Amino acid sequence: MPVYEYSALNKKGKNTKGTVDAENARAARQKLKGQGIYATEVKESLKVATGSVKDVKSYFKSERVSSSDLAVATRQLSTLAGAGFPIVDALQALSDQVQSLNLQRIVIDLRDKVQEGSSLAKALGNFPKAIPRLYVNMVASGEASGTLDSVFENLADYLEAQVELRRKVQSSLFYPALMLVFCTLVVTGLLAFVVPSIVDIFIKQGATLPLPTAIMLSISKIITNYWPLIIGVIVASIYSLKVYYRTEKGRSFFDRKILGLPILGSLYLKINTARMARTLGTLLSNGVGLLESMTIVKNIVNNVHLAKAMEDAREGEQEGRSLAKE
Repeated sequence: MPVYEYSALNKKGKNTKGTVDAENARAARQKLKGQGIYATEVKESLKVATGSVKDVKSYFKSERVSSSDLAVATRQLSTLAGAGFPIVDALQALSDQVQSLNLQRIVIDLRDKVQEGSSLAKALGNFPKAIPRLYVNMVASGEASGTLDSVFENLADYLEAQVELRRKVQSSLFYPALMLVFCTLVVTGLLAFVVPSIVDIFIKQGATLPLPTAIMLSISKIITNYWPLIIGVIVASIYSLKVYYRTEKGRSFFDRKILGLPILGSLYLKINTARMARTLGTLLSNGVGLLESMTIVKNIVNNVHLAKAMEDAREGEQEGRSLAKE
């Protein structure tokens, strides 16, 4: 549906600007009139309608929103709700401030749904790819208890902590990954270009090559003569592993191997345990029941074995057993 930018006068006679989605400009004016806003100018938003070349794929094919964008928007909602803005007005103000095209369309849709009488949690549930289930359940809890402003604040804290944790992990792994790629390129270059030149000198002199050098020369010849085949095999292997990983058996196999890796496995376990504990604490502090919270946590864990452990703990709690023992 097209999105229109407007300049208008509100009920108090003050100038206001914003965006509204409608079938056409006339429908946009009628929609604004129903909200008590009288448009003086309505024009289609070129930013939202066309976007930039970089946004074409996301605009037409994806509803996903980055965690950082969602964290910023949630912090703005927390501020607006804490200042006493009605949720419709807060969403209207937010739609004018967000930079992400996907998130702007979502916020506009949320505003319209809430204005039509839907609950915010129900409207959020229409965007499962963009809005985590944790977010929806906490908003539902906040609406039921009348503490939506504090829920937004807790959600903003949680999302910002998740973004910061991800940033730290990525920055910690960046240098080792860069060195691995660099070393691989250097070794490949040596085997493909330098080693053959050096070995030719020894061969011309009639010298007998030691076994390690002979093996290295063989590897060098394989790389130089069959590099297209090698690249094809690598690409096919990566694709096959991705397909296998999508199967239940493959996911279980790889997730178990990740947990068993030296050093990295321990780091992976600690990161996921911290994420699970933080999520569970956030849900419980906002009035979501323990069993429901454990179900939500189970669904956001990326490792099937950790998810199975959480499910077992949930079943034990449901049957009356001690959560600590589980």
